[in-house]
Amino acid sequence: MVDTAAHELARSKRSHDDPNAKESAMAMVVEGQPVVVTGGGSGIGAALAAEAAARGASAVAVADVDLEAAEAVARAIADSGGTARAYDCDVTSPESVGELADAVARDHGTPALACANAGVMAPLAPLLEASGADAEWTMRVNVLGTLHTLQSFGRLMATGDEPGWLMATGSEHSVGVPHLRAAAYTASKHAVLAMCDVLRGELPDHMGVSVVCPGITTSRLWDSARLRPEEYGGAAESDPMSGMLMEQKGMSAATVARRAFDGIAEGHFLIPTHYHPRIYAQLRADEMAEAYDRLAEIDTADYDLNTIVAQYLSEADE
Repeated sequence: MVDTAAHELARSKRSHDDPNAKESAMAMVVEGQPVVVTGGGSGIGAALAAEAAARGASAVAVADVDLEAAEAVARAIADSGGTARAYDCDVTSPESVGELADAVARDHGTPALACANAGVMAPLAPLLEASGADAEWTMRVNVLGTLHTLQSFGRLMATGDEPGWLMATGSEHSVGVPHLRAAAYTASKHAVLAMCDVLRGELPDHMGVSVVCPGITTSRLWDSARLRPEEYGGAAESDPMSGMLMEQKGMSAATVARRAFDGIAEGHFLIPTHYHPRIYAQLRADEMAEAYDRLAEIDTADYDLNTIVAQYLSEADE
């Protein structure tokens, strides 16, 4: 019996020419549906929660490790006529996220949209001087936290046949903008994009996924270390210059959230909210093309695993 994973790889190869085909054919509507947002206590998360309510979500589950902040966001939504409830959730713990998924399903029903938004940025430092503990904390929240959220809510959606959508908050650093003095953060956002790129080829037909890639935004991301656990060094002050730049010069979180929901409604996989990263993405694409052009002078043999598996399956069926 041919392994199921081989069939999935072959399917990925067949859809490679138009990777957005499935998402583009779907329309994600949140009106009248439950929505959950992790990291919903501030910044982009709070704006996503507010935008979901403004678009008619039946209920918004606002989850955050800072429960007081989540409660404040939920109250603001309720004061504006929406329905929201705050939940305490540590996304680094799969058990905590699993409990959140169970609670949201019990209280509101299976969400139509789950936003894996929780993220942190450690105090800035050159890579050669950066703290290993800070790098581990960043990866546990930004990468494993996103993984746990996608898994818990994705499994919940996959058990039914109603349309469901997963959204992850990436960054301009997902698509080629190198954040100097923030190597672990940059790497974590590359990982978020990579996970979702794999996931979109694995989801059932009634589900889709998007990655929102914002640039500098008015939020407290710069001050994440105020909530850093003791095991990673405890609370610390962050660079006030970063705070000034984000708070005074960044795009409003409300604008980011609106563009995110517009992109999800249209079924887009990749949703940039700021235009300037395009030049970085183009420079990266050009650099890669030049590198492969050099290799082409030596070897152009096809070792694409998807091609190899497709050939294997074809031969096995003969």
